[in-house]
Amino acid sequence: MTEFNPITTLTINDNEVEAKALFAFDIKAKKFAEDTKDKDGKTVTTPGFNVIYNGILERDTVAIANFWECATAYLGKNAPSRDEIETALIEIIEEKEDTLELLQGALDVLNNSGFFKQKSRGFWTQMNKAPQMAKGEDKETTKAGIEFMKENYKEIMNVEPYSTIQK
Repeated sequence: MTEFNPITTLTINDNEVEAKALFAFDIKAKKFAEDTKDKDGKTVTTPGFNVIYNGILERDTVAIANFWECATAYLGKNAPSRDEIETALIEIIEEKEDTLELLQGALDVLNNSGFFKQKSRGFWTQMNKAPQMAKGEDKETTKAGIEFMKENYKEIMNVEPYSTIQK
């Protein structure tokens, strides 16, 4: 059983900096949005929030840094630089020899902040509907991908993601 010990503060320049999911997070997250082409050649934009959330579920260390860049944006001019964030993250990862508590912290902040509670729920609701919207052989691939994300979430957070348990 995974111990739940989310890290939601970093020490940067001798200051405790707290991760907060506020308007500034969403505004900063726009820079992480990704454009891809669907099979009809149409451009599909994945919002920055989803890119970061997905990256965290995939245990991507760059996504952790992206999360912190957005989660400290509320500090305005006093927000730490990307380099300062990465340095603080490296220290934690070397000390813990793992990224788990950072992943937990990011998901905890995103799932439980008033700002993103609905967005996180929407993310999972969309995930659960995706297989019905997929066509033909994509259905199984989509289903497998979603199961993988749910398993990752459960392994990181020690609980089922929101709305995968039908109410």
